[in-house]
Amino acid sequence: MATIYDVAKKAGVSPKTVSRVINGSRHVREETKNKVLEAIRELDYYPHAIAKSLKKKITRNVGYVVPYGSDFVFRDPGQLEQLKGAHNVLTGEDYNLILSVPNNGREALFEVNRLLKHREVDGLILYAMEGVETLAKDFEEKGLPYVSLGKCYPEQEYNFVEIDSPSGGYLATKYLLSLGHRRIGFITEPARFLAPAKESMIMGCMKAYAEEGLEFPHHLVLEGDYTVSFAEQATGWFLSKDPRPTALFCASDPMAWGLMRGLRKKGLTPGVEIDLLAGDDLPFTRVLEPELSAVNSRLHELGAEAAEMLLVILRKKQETGTRTKIPGRYLRSELVIRGTTTGRSVQRETAGFHR
Repeated sequence: MATIYDVAKKAGVSPKTVSRVINGSRHVREETKNKVLEAIRELDYYPHAIAKSLKKKITRNVGYVVPYGSDFVFRDPGQLEQLKGAHNVLTGEDYNLILSVPNNGREALFEVNRLLKHREVDGLILYAMEGVETLAKDFEEKGLPYVSLGKCYPEQEYNFVEIDSPSGGYLATKYLLSLGHRRIGFITEPARFLAPAKESMIMGCMKAYAEEGLEFPHHLVLEGDYTVSFAEQATGWFLSKDPRPTALFCASDPMAWGLMRGLRKKGLTPGVEIDLLAGDDLPFTRVLEPELSAVNSRLHELGAEAAEMLLVILRKKQETGTRTKIPGRYLRSELVIRGTTTGRSVQRETAGFHR
């Protein structure tokens, strides 16, 4: 059975360099890395992960806990983007990601305690959820490595990454108002999926109206559920209003896809008879026809940033044994204008065109 010394000899490097390559260190030249990987392949060498873990008292596992069940994770492309962002960073540093999808906050607390009690993970990426405040504060008191996706409680200052949803709502609404829209229909994120200390996108939407001295159309707001089917059915509700909205803005791309389908069934084209803007900007959005205007919520970056933050905390703990607190970070959204926001619906209405 080949050893790390055999690999080092064949590649013409030191055993320490081989170890750096295996552990995904960035401080190895690409040419050297390729030599080591080729030697590993030819010698069929596998480092003894269990022995490594016992020696260093680490597992090289990171838990990723989402408390809303498998449907929430695997049916929502936005959640998958976050997960992919974290996975790419962790595997690049030779960590495994262990996904846990309990059905609710109570089950999540049990699962987190189990993972830590049995030392199955070195740290956690924790989806902020109702009931997690006590757990997060306990982690901080004991110095347990974790990063939360969203703030777990209003006073939390460290170890979290959060999308600034109100800024996304503000950007989208401000832009639609600049096109001349006044009757904008909104589908918000589901309240049950909001982190305990998180403000909804609708706060930013209301701010944009207030800055223009306009009354916010509360009668055109629906709470969504992130699904295509919900939004498709909601299309009829919006179109039944008299007068109906001239633009629609929803908190996620899947809901925008549902609205597009519902509008087409009614013979309406987004960007012509009614403008449409979404809240994720997922890759699939760019292949739609017309291409969907969106607020880029940087979901992939959210997962990646959480993983990077946790790795810094873990390294400090492993190298010095000290606790590390990193100031929380907000990711601001960016507006991406494409073919579904043209202002033509307002122009048509002004010119007297009605369907």
